[in-house]
Amino acid sequence: MKKPFDTAPRPAPRRTLMGLCLGAALAGHAAAHAVAQEVPQVVVNASLEEPYAPSHATVGGKTPQRLVDIPQSATVFSAERIRDQNLFTLGDLMQQAPGVSVMPFDGANPDFRARGYAMELSYDGIPASQAGSGQQEFELAVYERVEVLRGPSGVTAGAGQPGGVINFVRKRGSREPLFSGTVSVGSYDNRRVELDAGGPLNAAGTLRARAVATFQDRDYFHDTTHDRKWLGYLALDADVARGTTLSFAFTRQVDDLDSTTMGLPAWSDGAFFEAPRETHVYPSWNRMAWATSQAELELAHKLAAGWEVRARAVRRSVDKFYKDGYPSTGVNRATGTATYARRMAGLDFEREAADLFATGPFSLFGRRHSLTVGYNFDRRVADNQSVTYAAVPNVDVFDPDSVPEPDGNFTRGSANRVTQSGAYAQARLSLADPFTLTLGARSSNYRNETRNIAPTPETAFIATTRERGEVTPSAALLWHIAPEVNAYVSYADIFFPQSQMDAQRRTLDPRVGSQVEIGAKGVFLDGRLNASAAVFNARDRNRALATDVVDVYVPAGDVKVRGVEFEIGGRPLPELNLTAGYTFLRTEYGVHPTLEGAEWSTFEPKHSLKLYARWQPAWMRGLFLGGGMTASSALLGTGERGLREQGGYAVANAQLGYALDRRLAVTLAVNNVFDRTYWARVGGLNTYNIYGDPRSVLLSVRGSY
Repeated sequence: MKKPFDTAPRPAPRRTLMGLCLGAALAGHAAAHAVAQEVPQVVVNASLEEPYAPSHATVGGKTPQRLVDIPQSATVFSAERIRDQNLFTLGDLMQQAPGVSVMPFDGANPDFRARGYAMELSYDGIPASQAGSGQQEFELAVYERVEVLRGPSGVTAGAGQPGGVINFVRKRGSREPLFSGTVSVGSYDNRRVELDAGGPLNAAGTLRARAVATFQDRDYFHDTTHDRKWLGYLALDADVARGTTLSFAFTRQVDDLDSTTMGLPAWSDGAFFEAPRETHVYPSWNRMAWATSQAELELAHKLAAGWEVRARAVRRSVDKFYKDGYPSTGVNRATGTATYARRMAGLDFEREAADLFATGPFSLFGRRHSLTVGYNFDRRVADNQSVTYAAVPNVDVFDPDSVPEPDGNFTRGSANRVTQSGAYAQARLSLADPFTLTLGARSSNYRNETRNIAPTPETAFIATTRERGEVTPSAALLWHIAPEVNAYVSYADIFFPQSQMDAQRRTLDPRVGSQVEIGAKGVFLDGRLNASAAVFNARDRNRALATDVVDVYVPAGDVKVRGVEFEIGGRPLPELNLTAGYTFLRTEYGVHPTLEGAEWSTFEPKHSLKLYARWQPAWMRGLFLGGGMTASSALLGTGERGLREQGGYAVANAQLGYALDRRLAVTLAVNNVFDRTYWARVGGLNTYNIYGDPRSVLLSVRGSY
């Protein structure tokens, strides 16, 4: 553990999983090359797709599939849509994703939930086996697109939550020279610069590069908080042999925040502490800092008869440090004071993961089918050190700097190591001209271990959870009503290991989240418009329930989730791009001793609506207009019914821009146009009652070559 926060990159180990994966892939390539036939290289040009009606996605599988052929609800954010809507971070993007709720967390990294649960992450198809909430992710400038699948994805992900998966598809080396830059300035001293360049590095175009850099320096609408963040990204792609491509990428992001916020406390009687939105109740000495580095390697080789094999590896390291003081009680109405807790913590996180798969078509019974088989491995180790200082009572919450900054070293340490591996297969079987059956299964091994590290007396790792041969199946039947219209019914599940024990001191069986979804998808207007509708019903079974005996549990808990989703996106008119998504969600406890029938996920609204449109008619001679709205029904969070909850609300955004020519444009964006005051998150008595952002403006100049 490094203290104070150290942003220097650490040396890579002499032998890493990434290197072993590459060696195995190269050996496989050498063996396959003797029988491989020449296969014409297929180059997918993202710019030819409709930016608001993407045709393909890889999420939920390993290779690009038509969106209409993916039998679950999925949304794809293209690079152009990300630019149009000024979506700089994952939090910005998820605010626009149908069926997803975004909850502010530490001022920089929000929580995400869909269909009752946190969402998992995947990087170019490599599952992270880690929920994406409250963790730092890279700026969106490094991604070609972001894919959001709602519902379980156990076949490719293994263990995880059933809410869905976010798949990041990074930018690759460019075959054509390109350069673009964006400079933005806005409210609260917000200044941001983004540069993106790429192109071939040799005359033959067999070596290609892409580089991205961003820098942001900003304050916030609440007092004191300041953020300074930079990112650098480099990708290299090389055609090392006929039909074989080697790809490498490295990303580093450093984020340094002064006096971050976890929102406002409440009055000690439970009511909202309705201070002005700019109120900041945290000492100015609070600090949080992140440094995240990630290296990625991929080897792809085309085989005979349309088959392909890919080996991918990723290594991520995260250094996190924070030191803060915060209210640990509600605010006394008579005195305006609260007790403040003080703490310091550091995290060193390392993750290595690899994925090896083969995919291609085959013929059986006179019909053409496809098959994907693979194996992936994931190991992550987190070392935590922390200290809790003496609390400070009777602090005036309007004078948080009266809380003295503590001094002292870490007093305890712990480590956690999670290892997961699994073999998987997914087949798409053409039963008859109108029907396709998709079958998938995965067999997973999972192990969770913990130990003490310095300054706590060190101990060896002890396994707290161990699962072997856990099978997660999936199945779907698609009815091809028309060439671009499908109806489907699908089943998918995912498991989540538990550490609680029963009366015989045996670890409980894993939770199993399963979902049945019935829906329809279509592509209209010659590919310019996508539309989908789905009804889903999910169960989360085997949840640990406490018994009358201390530390003894039974796997009897049950949660039910059901809902409806509608989504439309594309270009219905030559000058109009739009997206719209509506979600109805109902979550409730099933089997539970005291909460049966009560609402399960109080952080997600029953109704949500998300809209955006961009209009640029030719007669306006370069002028374009944009606007959107997010609307939500009531939210309880961790508040109290009738006392501390957020009613239904809507927030509108607007854009006005002018394209001076095809290479240069100026855009003025206004968020929360009507300056609506609302709670983006309803928390407890001491923290996480967080106001939504008030009205703000951002002026951006974009140029490209």
